[in-house]
Amino acid sequence: MNFTKIALAVVATVGVVAQAQAATVNLTGASATSLSYAKALKGLCGGTFTVYKTDTTATALGNFFTAKCSQNFNGLSNAGGVAVDAVAFNVSGGSFTAVSGSAGTASFAFVPTTGGTATTGTGNLAGFSLQTGVAASLTGQKSVGGFLDIEPTAFPDAELSNAGVSASTLSAKTSPANFSQAFGVAVSNDLYKALQRAQGITAATSTQDDRLPQFQPTISRAQYASIAAETFNSAKEDPAALLGLLAADAVDAGGNARLVTLCRRASTSGTQASSNQFFLGTFTGADGANGGATNPANATDYAAANSGSTTFDLKEGAGTSNARDCLNADGYGIGVLSLENNPAVATTTGELGGYRYVKLGGVAGYDGATNTASAKDGSYEFWFQSQKFANNATGAAVLNAIDAELTVLSGVTGLFPNGDNQFTRNGNNANVITKK
Repeated sequence: MNFTKIALAVVATVGVVAQAQAATVNLTGASATSLSYAKALKGLCGGTFTVYKTDTTATALGNFFTAKCSQNFNGLSNAGGVAVDAVAFNVSGGSFTAVSGSAGTASFAFVPTTGGTATTGTGNLAGFSLQTGVAASLTGQKSVGGFLDIEPTAFPDAELSNAGVSASTLSAKTSPANFSQAFGVAVSNDLYKALQRAQGITAATSTQDDRLPQFQPTISRAQYASIAAETFNSAKEDPAALLGLLAADAVDAGGNARLVTLCRRASTSGTQASSNQFFLGTFTGADGANGGATNPANATDYAAANSGSTTFDLKEGAGTSNARDCLNADGYGIGVLSLENNPAVATTTGELGGYRYVKLGGVAGYDGATNTASAKDGSYEFWFQSQKFANNATGAAVLNAIDAELTVLSGVTGLFPNGDNQFTRNGNNANVITKK
């Protein structure tokens, strides 16, 4: 009897924290689709569902959060020998950490299911019961895997090796998810308005939604690639000319050329890897760009504080929320977000308010509804099939349960079941898209 009591108090599985008869499972990985994970787990909870998070707002999950059910999640009463009633997420490092945090040497902090301020979710978190302001106090912990926006082999071998992971071991633990993720080019509200004026688009009235396609200006794949590439070019010397802005919008009140900021993610981000692949062709899985590929601009070379440039700046953040913060700032900002992210109708500062999506090559990815229609009909190509990395049986069970729920879940934007798609990536995200 005494032995049983002691055993129940022992952490017996790497990445799993015992809590009496149930357990919390730790996941790391992609932040782009994190809202959808929370929605899926809410759908899998037959009891009271609560999200504990470090972020103090009612509208955003942030990078550290734990989804808790008052009973075991449906289908997870025996997940590799573990009963799961809570799933903790640390998505601060992006997709790469699904591998480095489980099969590699990295360890992470997670949010406990205690404390915080009771808050009712609004905006993207409408219908969620929240406990906000909870510190990620469970430090030095491993995960059991996670979701990635793109294959782990999209990251350079050197980065994998530095994390204590052999590239040759990845395929056995990686499987394609049953859904794909659409991405979009987002700009700050100031740049959105300037692009509208330059392209002769009548701004929305106070009763119209200016996020919708009829109000969206467009940029080309070549224009964004020119901004995102590491090559120092005229796009960085005069980004206003690249984007075709009107003379009045190309300078500030003092007559100086306007600064454009690239809001990019860290190299461990799947969103960044997806952007690199789509715009720059850098799906490598090795230590150098493919023939014809261009490496992405980085903060070391292009942050204004380092380069001294007055026309081009680069801000790099680990999580999706960091990119949104950059895009929500005053001035001209541009970057890539997953189309899971819905900007607020009213353009205000803060987590949801400042940015807007633009068309890519004249085609809108963001439609204000599911943000997937143009991807599924083949007219919009900036999407990739998500991946799952599971380092053990518990990780596989939890990821598969979330994956399955996402294929039937309503109210999820930017993601779509692969079965609903008229087109395919042909088994690998490095491949071209073709009709099924």
